[in-house]
Amino acid sequence: MSTVYAIRAWGIRSGALLALGSACSHQLPAQSAASVVGEWVFEMVGDAQPQRVNLTAAGDTIRGRVYGQALAGTMNGRVFRFSVGSYQWRGTLSGDSLSGWIVTDTDSSQWTAQRYRKPATARRYTLTPTTYHRGVSNTAAPALRLHAGDTVHTTTVDAGGWGTGAFGEKGNKRTDGGNPLTGPFYVEGAVPGDVLVVRLLRVRLNRPWAFSGTSLVDNAITPSYATERKQTPTDNKWTLDTAAGVARLTSPTAGLSAFTVPLTPFLGVVAVAPGGSWTPSSRDAGSYGGNLEYSQLREGTTLYLPVSTMGAYLYLGDGHAAQGDGELTGDAMETSLDVTFTVDVKRWGFASIPRAETADHLMSIGTGGSLDEAMRQATTDLARWLEADYTLTANEVAILMGFAVRFDIPDVVPPSFGVSARLPKVALQSIKRRR
Repeated sequence: MSTVYAIRAWGIRSGALLALGSACSHQLPAQSAASVVGEWVFEMVGDAQPQRVNLTAAGDTIRGRVYGQALAGTMNGRVFRFSVGSYQWRGTLSGDSLSGWIVTDTDSSQWTAQRYRKPATARRYTLTPTTYHRGVSNTAAPALRLHAGDTVHTTTVDAGGWGTGAFGEKGNKRTDGGNPLTGPFYVEGAVPGDVLVVRLLRVRLNRPWAFSGTSLVDNAITPSYATERKQTPTDNKWTLDTAAGVARLTSPTAGLSAFTVPLTPFLGVVAVAPGGSWTPSSRDAGSYGGNLEYSQLREGTTLYLPVSTMGAYLYLGDGHAAQGDGELTGDAMETSLDVTFTVDVKRWGFASIPRAETADHLMSIGTGGSLDEAMRQATTDLARWLEADYTLTANEVAILMGFAVRFDIPDVVPPSFGVSARLPKVALQSIKRRR
């Protein structure tokens, strides 16, 4: 195809001439329709929403859907061309990449596409972090690039930045405090609109001590009690006895000399980047996950997080050895953890808030500026989950939830409050799904 012919056929003005001249100034080896078969991610300049496009071949015709509309295309040399309505798409194939222009009678814009090829076998990684993050961003350099099915074993530091050594030990302060996070983990093939599936295979203690707060946070009590209570110096260090499965205050007061707490290690923060230019603090939470402080995010739990940016950018950290609902002392039993997880991608899952699942429960996790806002989010999302996955009507969902749901309050520490709507799976055993 000559450059002159390409300009006339595509109707492209001066802004695209250099790119076209480069692509069309020499003869290109012929490619069959089969050469573009596969899963692609299309991106159009100026459009923030990438498109996952599955291309198939039937003889010389290439078929798929883009922006919700069917396409039927052909290959000419290495040039892939198709039309969607009045939009003429042309792209040059180079390995697993396509790049070209979308043209109408009055306008043109660039587009690119990248083919996603999942490795034949899942991979396993061990990551020893050297860099930690106190924000959840899609601009940080990935610690690892993962594919669906890959497994990672890694570690987290505690909320104060301490590692696995003894308290105060030289060199054990790995980073500044403020919920430093491990990651981010870039997940290949994850596109906005997907749901990232994080399976927590192992969440274990890796040191014998923790620290906590020793006063109830002011926003959880009345102003009168906050004024009248008498505070006394109280040591906040805990000894973690993994053999007995309990924690004890290292230097207890007389009243708490026999007090023990069952060890239930979990991650306070699991998050994906929220997208755009927003970089929330690792202390905050929202639809992207974040500082959820939910004790159910422990070994054996699967977490579902809405993807808002290419690659998802998964972060985790803020390990706890134990915590009651609300994180009432501001700091729970803060410690470092060993964590093993796998990732998967649910294509076009369109979740709006974090969800979690264990062997026994489904959970929708709402966050907001108040407990009632968080509760409304959690209740609404669980209702939609049941309607979609169990094909129940709104009234059937109301009856089921009205007699089976339990509400947990993971976090009452500002800036975000959390409520989880938790449904026992035993309540679903008699549900008949409609076909």
